[in-house]
Amino acid sequence: MKVSVCMITYGHEKFIRQAIEGVLMQECDFDYELVIANDCSPDATDEIVKDIIKTHPKAHKIHYFPHSKNLGMMPNFLFAMAQCKGEYVAMCEGDDYWITKDKLQKQVGILEANPNTGLVYTDVKHYDQKIEKLLDKPAGKEVSKADVIPVMLKNKFIEFPTTLFRKKVLDKAIEINQTSLLKGVIGDTRILLETAYLSDIFFLKEVTTVYRIVEGSASHPKNIDKYIFALKDSYLCRKEFVERHNLPKVWLSDAICNTNRGLINMAFIADNYTDALKLLKNVVIFEMFTYSSKSVIKKKMTLEIWGKGFLAFLGIGVLRQKIKKNN
Repeated sequence: MKVSVCMITYGHEKFIRQAIEGVLMQECDFDYELVIANDCSPDATDEIVKDIIKTHPKAHKIHYFPHSKNLGMMPNFLFAMAQCKGEYVAMCEGDDYWITKDKLQKQVGILEANPNTGLVYTDVKHYDQKIEKLLDKPAGKEVSKADVIPVMLKNKFIEFPTTLFRKKVLDKAIEINQTSLLKGVIGDTRILLETAYLSDIFFLKEVTTVYRIVEGSASHPKNIDKYIFALKDSYLCRKEFVERHNLPKVWLSDAICNTNRGLINMAFIADNYTDALKLLKNVVIFEMFTYSSKSVIKKKMTLEIWGKGFLAFLGIGVLRQKIKKNN
């Protein structure tokens, strides 16, 4: 098997058909499979997948694994990866979808021609499900080999559903991060950082994929506790990576300050004072002044941000939200 497409799904009844059809429309001169792991979805996801398996002319490519109980996102992902038999592995979760028929063909060609490359990623469109519109976001970017890791530590510039990995590199990246993956919620950044450390990466400058932003998903949680956990895990995965490879801690400057900005901004618009305080208690003050460069702190942690934090602490932020709602 040349390529395995790894698709995890949970509660994706509105999106799963589009995700599957985007994979099955691929036109390749090699064999590929689609591994779908359904984490006991509470909706009609299972029925839709089974209907596609019954009716689609390429249904033989699908290997479907519906779980009888919920494993959790990361255990389900690791389960799905264990089923992938291809030399290369592409990612596409059940709420994202591909829009070009030659995505896999072009990416495989690049990996075949570049044995030191462990990952090919592409440009992407972002779709906000809440407003049902494509967002006007900057195009994807190519980063020089020397700058890939420092840039990725600042801000993840690769969307997971655009990726095709060399499986032996991907397996190594997962093995290194196995414990952290099971404890955390940020899987893509951990895997992308480790892959970039282990191998070269290649940017295919074409839009092949739509990344769907879904409010309430693991990467965009509405629950305050889940929001805090996801935001801090996004920083923690970078900190673990820097410490594991003995990289300059100053490379964490943007990640720390972005985490603090996210917590303070959310505290300022919190609906109740308990949530505001919970958010503020998680601000990473000590590590910010220990690891961050003064220039990044000055740029990111502006007087406006500190002011929002102070007003949130006083409860004025919550009061503003109540007045807004009443008006």
